[in-house]
Amino acid sequence: MRQTVYVAELHGHQALLVSERASSCGGCAGQSSCSTLGSWKEASGKGRILSLLVDNTLHAQEGDAVVIEVADDLLLKTAFRLYAIPMLYFIVVGGAVWLGTHSDVAASCSGIVSVVLYYLHLWRQGTPQDFDVRMVSVQ
Repeated sequence: MRQTVYVAELHGHQALLVSERASSCGGCAGQSSCSTLGSWKEASGKGRILSLLVDNTLHAQEGDAVVIEVADDLLLKTAFRLYAIPMLYFIVVGGAVWLGTHSDVAASCSGIVSVVLYYLHLWRQGTPQDFDVRMVSVQ
C-alpha cells in the first residue's frame, strides 16, 4: 500500500511523518489491529492519524509531501512472528518435556521459558528490513 504523508519534524537521519489514514484502510481486514502495531493514533474527531518515524533516505525536508510504501502482507508477517511462532514454541517444547517427564508443571514452565527466550531473541535481533515502512519519493 502506498500513501502520501507529510514530514512534520526531522530527527537526525530520521523523519517524523504524519497524515490521516488512507481511504483504502477503511476496507482493510486488519484495520482494528493497526493501533496494536503502534502506527495509528486516534485523533479527536478526525479519525486516525498516521505518525511514523522513518529513515529519511530521500533527504526530505520539513513540510515536504512524501510517498511511503507499506508491504501488503506486513500485518500477517507481524502476527505470525509475534503470536504464531511463540505459540508453536510453547506447544513443542512443553510437549517434548511432558513426554519426557510426564510432569505438567515442568512442561508448562519449560514452554513459558521457551517463549520468553524467543521474545528476547526478537528484541536483540531488532526489526527486519522488510518489516518497515520506506520512503518511495518526495513530491
